[in-house]
Amino acid sequence: MNEQITMGDIFNKSFIAMQSGMERFSAMEIVINLGVSFIVGMFIFYVYKKTFQGVLYQRSFNVSLVAITMVITLIIMTISGNLVLSLGMVGALSIVRFRTPIKDPVDLVFIFWAITVGIANGVGYFNISLIGSVVMTIVLLFMTRKPEEEQPYLLVLHIPTDKDSTSVIKSVKQSVDRFMLKSKTITPQYEEITAEIRLKGENTSFLNDLQSSGEVQKATMITYSGDLAAV
Repeated sequence: MNEQITMGDIFNKSFIAMQSGMERFSAMEIVINLGVSFIVGMFIFYVYKKTFQGVLYQRSFNVSLVAITMVITLIIMTISGNLVLSLGMVGALSIVRFRTPIKDPVDLVFIFWAITVGIANGVGYFNISLIGSVVMTIVLLFMTRKPEEEQPYLLVLHIPTDKDSTSVIKSVKQSVDRFMLKSKTITPQYEEITAEIRLKGENTSFLNDLQSSGEVQKATMITYSGDLAAV
């Protein structure tokens, strides 16, 4: 005759596991799990720094990826095999609100990568965290690799109102590989032209020519990350 397992039996086993929970992981196993998480976390740290393509690199965010990996490992070791602690941890984390804005969608990939590695190392699945991290690195390096000549820049020109902005734009188009107008602002003193450009090699001498000829009051060129509002 098959015995039916009730929820009471599950909770009883969980309470027993809670009482003997300290015996699930020895001190050496805890150190090994955290050590592997730290090593893989530092690997993620390096990959993020190597593949970062935004405007402003934040070291604090990168450091937090290492910390997330180790913290998740601790959490998984704590609740591993214990239903009561698992439910309690879910309830505790449900009241936490993370309001840090993520400007680059790729940053979410690294956050989930760090969390997954922490989970795998917390239960001792080192092969998943190590092999998975190598595969993720290959994919990210391949997908984020971009030839230098394709690097987009944002060009902002202040053209005096007594100058012909059309001729200035035509001159810039002849000097760059690609020109795409983003915005145009007109004031009583000048016209502001914002455009996405791609250079021919690394030649930026045309900006000096525009400045010396007096056709523009100010010319600014910065790396374009795709977010115009962040400039």
